[in-house]
Amino acid sequence: MLRHLTDTFTIYAIDLGALTKIRIRHDNTGNRAGWFLDRIDITDMNNEITYYFPCQRWLAVEEDDGQLSRELLPVDESYVLPQSEEGRGGGDNNPLDNLALEQKDKSTTFSVTIKTGVKKNAGTDANVFITLFGTQDDTGMTLLKSSKTNSDKFERDSIEIFTVETLDLGDLWKVRLGHDNTGKAPGWFVDWVEVDAPSLGKCMTFPCGRWLAKNEDDGSIIRDLFHAELQTRLYTPFVPYEITLYTSDVFAAGTDANIFIIIYGCDAVCTQQKYLCTNKREQKQFFERKSASRFIVELEDVGEIIEKIRIGHNNTGMNPGWHCSHVDIRRLLPDKDGAETLTFPCDRWLATSEDDKKTIRELVPYDIFTEKYMKDGSLRQVYKEVEEPLDIVLYSVQIFTGNIPGAGTDAKVYITIYGDLGDTGERYLGKSENRTNKFERGTADTFIIEAADLGVIYKIKLRHDNSKWCADWYVEKVEIWNDTNEDEFLFLCGRWLSLKKEDGRLERLFYEKEYTGDRSSNCSSPADFWEIALSSKMADVDISTVTGPMADYVQEGPIIPYYVSVTTGKHKDAATDSRAFIFLIGEDDERSKRIWLDYPRGKRGFSRGSVEEFYVAGLDVGIIKKIEVLYEMTVWTGDVVGGGTDSNIFMTLYGINGSTEEMQLDKKKARFEREQNDTFIMEILDIAPFTKMRIRIDGLGSRPEWFLERILLKNMNTGDLTMFYYGDWLSQRKGKKTLVCEMCAVIDEEEMMEWTSYTVAVKTSDILGAGTDANVFIIIFGENGDSGTLALKQSANWNKFERNNTDTFNFPDMLSLGHLCKLRVWHDNKGIFPGWHLSYVDVKDNSRDETFHFQCDCWLSKSEGDGQTVRDFACANNKICDELEETTYEIVIETGNGGETRENVWLILEGRKNRSKEFLMENSSRQRAFRKGTTDTFEFDSIYLGDIASLCVGHLAREDRFIPKRELAWHVKTITITEMEYGNVYFFNCDCLIPLKRKRKYFKVFEVTKTTESFASKVQSLVPVKYEVIVTTGYEPGAGTDANVFVTIFGANGDTGKRELKQKMRNLFERGSTDRFFLETLELGELRKVRLEHDSSGYCSGWLVEKVEVTNTSTGVATIFNCGRWLDKKRGDGLTWRDLFPSV
Repeated sequence: MLRHLTDTFTIYAIDLGALTKIRIRHDNTGNRAGWFLDRIDITDMNNEITYYFPCQRWLAVEEDDGQLSRELLPVDESYVLPQSEEGRGGGDNNPLDNLALEQKDKSTTFSVTIKTGVKKNAGTDANVFITLFGTQDDTGMTLLKSSKTNSDKFERDSIEIFTVETLDLGDLWKVRLGHDNTGKAPGWFVDWVEVDAPSLGKCMTFPCGRWLAKNEDDGSIIRDLFHAELQTRLYTPFVPYEITLYTSDVFAAGTDANIFIIIYGCDAVCTQQKYLCTNKREQKQFFERKSASRFIVELEDVGEIIEKIRIGHNNTGMNPGWHCSHVDIRRLLPDKDGAETLTFPCDRWLATSEDDKKTIRELVPYDIFTEKYMKDGSLRQVYKEVEEPLDIVLYSVQIFTGNIPGAGTDAKVYITIYGDLGDTGERYLGKSENRTNKFERGTADTFIIEAADLGVIYKIKLRHDNSKWCADWYVEKVEIWNDTNEDEFLFLCGRWLSLKKEDGRLERLFYEKEYTGDRSSNCSSPADFWEIALSSKMADVDISTVTGPMADYVQEGPIIPYYVSVTTGKHKDAATDSRAFIFLIGEDDERSKRIWLDYPRGKRGFSRGSVEEFYVAGLDVGIIKKIEVLYEMTVWTGDVVGGGTDSNIFMTLYGINGSTEEMQLDKKKARFEREQNDTFIMEILDIAPFTKMRIRIDGLGSRPEWFLERILLKNMNTGDLTMFYYGDWLSQRKGKKTLVCEMCAVIDEEEMMEWTSYTVAVKTSDILGAGTDANVFIIIFGENGDSGTLALKQSANWNKFERNNTDTFNFPDMLSLGHLCKLRVWHDNKGIFPGWHLSYVDVKDNSRDETFHFQCDCWLSKSEGDGQTVRDFACANNKICDELEETTYEIVIETGNGGETRENVWLILEGRKNRSKEFLMENSSRQRAFRKGTTDTFEFDSIYLGDIASLCVGHLAREDRFIPKRELAWHVKTITITEMEYGNVYFFNCDCLIPLKRKRKYFKVFEVTKTTESFASKVQSLVPVKYEVIVTTGYEPGAGTDANVFVTIFGANGDTGKRELKQKMRNLFERGSTDRFFLETLELGELRKVRLEHDSSGYCSGWLVEKVEVTNTSTGVATIFNCGRWLDKKRGDGLTWRDLFPSV
């Protein structure tokens, strides 16, 4: 089709009735495929009705948004036909220009992101197409030709972004993706497709993870993809803006640079920075001298009032300087019955060689022109000036570089200033007003920044680009001076911006010296976040009527705000771009809905080493007991003969933040078969990142062996992947001849633990009968978990464990446990002479060349000593200090927003061993404490209190101070106490108002919410302790048992291992009896669980257990574990074991 040409076609079709839209596209073939379509006129020959469909858009890969298809809406003929002869041929005011904004509002623009996989030959050379399916219509086959990210599309591990615009699609529910199988390498592996619709405020993910290839998978080159609901992200819908920029009529006013804009509303609400040109051709086409450049863009809704805009450019191209006359922003009224246009005067250069050499300007509106259609169809036009616009202010910024070696920098420095009315955006500090060589050691540099009035400045962000030879920079302080009202703001910094020093950060936030508000990293104020307001409005809300993003939070029961802090690790590739959510679980297993941790303003993901804070709302679950995370677990069984298994499979996971208990993998239907991958969902405690996994099978069933290939764990919240490789048998006959294996966690092809080998030297004592014929086993405990059960089989001595002999055992290819702290030794009591007197055990970590000594000097015998065959020994390398007499406590008090105080606060700490004296924290006019939203830190010397259990807090008036009749209360939010010698931390979630009193008899008592014990403290607690175990059997007929009974006691410091409860010459566990036993082990700390079980042997094995009482004989603390249930295969649930928890 030629330029300025009208082509006429006749189409025969069924009667469609009144036309509502048309879709037109081309196949992009030929030498000049690009096409600018003005409009399409369609005449219904039967009814003699003509429909006019204006387009005025490119259908071209290299132009506009790169689309080859358009959907058009009909308009009234008055917009396309001249009203008089004088108007024929068109003029400066084209009526269609006013329709672009309205048509954009009626359409939906989808941003389609496609991720090609990392598999070999995953990319494709074929022509790719997509179809979006909604509940009302579909887009038709849309060719994906113009990627915004890569010129060579769909290469391996690439991400492509395309634009698809459509009308009346309805709710998106399916995506069809395919290609035409052309090109040299047409096969294509697609990871996922993401479809973002800003005008709808919805971003949906469509997982794929399959080949579109004739020679791979099932041979299909077209896939239908359905969205994953858990990954759907909702946000505030965008609105269209019509932005017209007028270039002045002065010499060299035009620019080749790319112009950007940011729009600000009230309360510092703003859009993202938006570059207006999509390619270099548009940069050359627009912004010419004495021209108007018009753009229709979708951006965040900043509210009813636009207070300012920021325009600038990237200073690229042959002629980057630009002289802007003014800017018009037109947008629809809230009820869509008209529009308003705001004019922002400029008449300034944005150039590094003109004016003040700045390429960024902030503009405030001067007048507003409103057009509104009335009920009678008339158009009302109103012109008015903006009342009290923001002032344009000059800010003097003085930056002091520290006077220490290497403090100066040659890098490019940038600053962002934040106030309660907005921010300056990032500004380059290029020209110092007082120095030629800026940011030198011990100097102060002054810069002038022009911006709209920021109000009260409370925060700045400093960064540099780490360029040049000497990039490291130490900032002492920053002073900002408002030249208009002479307000001064001081920011005390005292930090390095360096990759080599401190925490290796090049960007830092600093708050004004007197600022006492919220310092969250990703939102301006918790009071502004909607979740906080939700709790006060829930009483009047009908839950069934709640829709949109809030529906994910609302559930029956009181909804309260929560403060969530998420710390991302500093490991390689620890960051994620995925969304995260949490479940909150209370003491009574009260569970919240899924709570998404989403950022405001579209920010995504968690960066490496970051600490992000969120204010969210959820069900009040009381005291939070634990947080669980959903994981998708995929298990690959190997392709070997007999590789499948019928055995029960058990898993234990270890992570940086602890370990799980052993969990059984649910074997449903035909899981764990040869050459099969099985996927299921598991809830796992939040202990990530993982370090290793232990898999165990019980060797039962008709196929007791299993060939395990690998296991993949996928975090359903973040999408993080952890792989565990094995590739061998779990069998007593094949491979390594073991039923247990340990696998190192592999994250992004990096192993999370080091490998080592251990040499274990076991010395049998030199006393009569010290040797043993039994089979001996050990478990080694360290910083990184435990080794699992290790059998001491192959020694250099043919006859092991003989009197006064030393036996050496080697364990190659083991995962390093780090510093060792404990050793468990036991034997199976088999052989002619099973009794054994053990002198000591040395464990050498060969990679560290370090030997850990465990002194024993005791019997493991049922006929000698106390009759125990299981012993736990502490590592002698770890120094056990005498119990502290005095120590220092650091007390951090957070004051809430519910009330501050000028008076004094006192508290008393209640420990397990002692009670502290009164700690008085005095307030003064010079040094104010306990202000709203602030944190105050105090240190007190005290006698050692042991583990802190509770504290008393009082609010006391200062001497000779008048107390008014109205009640004054101080809002204490949290109190954190750190014992400085060992580093144990005790957290108290108070969130309580404490009234001001003159006497000390008025106070509040808070119990500890969370305790974090340091490794140094745990080592100190590993001392031998005797536990008295009292088991009470029920009174019902047949309650007693003849079976062998075993107990395992779990505490904060570990467990006892499985111990048999047996005594010589006694008939134990009879009906109504109470049996007493003593177990020696290392200190377990606070007892958390008891596992009681029997082996179902004997004539009457069924057993009714009333309760178990465990007493630490060294402290006298007794813990009761109520049961009241049968351990019997024929009664109740048929279980012969029970996990018992402490009674409240």
